[in-house]
Amino acid sequence: MRRLSVQIILGGLIVVAGVLLLLEATGTMTSPRIVWAVLLAAASAVFWFVFSADRSSWWAAIPGAALLGAALVVVMELDPQGLGQWTEVPFLALLGVGFWVVYFRDVDRWWAVIPAGVLLTLAIVAGLSSVADGPMIGAILLFGVAVTFALVALLPGGASRRRWAWIPAAAAALVAIVILFSAGRWFVLLNYVWPVLVIAAGVFVVWRAVGRGGHRADERELAGSDGPVSEDPRQ
Repeated sequence: MRRLSVQIILGGLIVVAGVLLLLEATGTMTSPRIVWAVLLAAASAVFWFVFSADRSSWWAAIPGAALLGAALVVVMELDPQGLGQWTEVPFLALLGVGFWVVYFRDVDRWWAVIPAGVLLTLAIVAGLSSVADGPMIGAILLFGVAVTFALVALLPGGASRRRWAWIPAAAAALVAIVILFSAGRWFVLLNYVWPVLVIAAGVFVVWRAVGRGGHRADERELAGSDGPVSEDPRQ
């Protein structure tokens, strides 16, 4: 699909949305919420197509994720007493996933790890807001920020090592520990922190193993294609 076709489809979706808004504003018609969910999902699909078809269009993952999250929010709002109470969780989580996709497309864009980690942390905080009190929520938020900056320091990408990221990571973790000790909730949080740390460590090990395996495969392929070709002088 050509770029012009993508623009036409996206423009058509915007026109449809504008017409629906105008009809609602004039009281002519009230659009079912599922129609808005379909429009948002269709617009998200357009951006994800742009992202997959053009490697330079890495930015398309961000609006694609945001629109998909918005479509899911509209669907969840159809159940206001149930899923409708948790709409911010999938929206923030999907937006965070969009930034993670940007990073994994090209690890040189390491900056995407920061909003990705923070948004996923906010999604976790939003999900726990009804079962955790203020100090616990604050500590979880700070621990999420600490893990995010630790990943900035550890994950590959960029022209130089990012040791500076250990400073905000350590500061956020220290403040979180102080909050937990002052609130007497340290051991309670450990029940949740340790499994998360173990999962993160496993994901990091798998990521490093896959990255090294691919790098070695590329080196072997390059060596095989560029190696000297022996010729028989008798021929």
